[in-house]
Amino acid sequence: MIPIFKTHIAYFLSSALLLGSPNVFSQEDPQTTHRLDNFIKQSCTTNYKKITSESVQHILKHDVYHITQETKNIYGDKETETHEFIVVDNGREVQPFEKIQMNTPLPKLTNYIREDFILNPESAPHFQVLLDYIYPIAEWKPDKREFFFTNGKWYFLRDAYFRTKQGFEITVDPKGKITHICYKMKWDEPASK
Repeated sequence: MIPIFKTHIAYFLSSALLLGSPNVFSQEDPQTTHRLDNFIKQSCTTNYKKITSESVQHILKHDVYHITQETKNIYGDKETETHEFIVVDNGREVQPFEKIQMNTPLPKLTNYIREDFILNPESAPHFQVLLDYIYPIAEWKPDKREFFFTNGKWYFLRDAYFRTKQGFEITVDPKGKITHICYKMKWDEPASK
């Protein structure tokens, strides 16, 4: 075997070099950090707005916020790029709501619902309002919203393509307590209105 470290001094120097190398490559120049921070402050603004809707507050356990982040003057462009986020603050951390893809179970959203909330004909319009806040429909899409109850499930229509309804399917127990929420890209025809 070929010894890599022939002496304790070589071992010590090699260890010092390896342990110290991250600092050599990291940015610790306070002036550069200050300039970068100033660039971000001048180019980006972030605003937080608590959603104070009674529907949101009566249905969800936690506070919901709308975050708007604007970036301007990047690469000399005069346009402003805007990103919007809807997040929930559960008291320990802030998280986005689950992203909707094809057929998407939403266990986090299900867990955010208050234990005393009952989904019934009187509360369904409020649940529609909640969905409008946390999963808003894009402005360019036509308004296809409707809701109805059939076969032990609530359906909140959000979109439609070629007569195929898409939206939230919410399973409730016999008392109206929500037990499961999912987003479905296509509802079974017998379930549709």
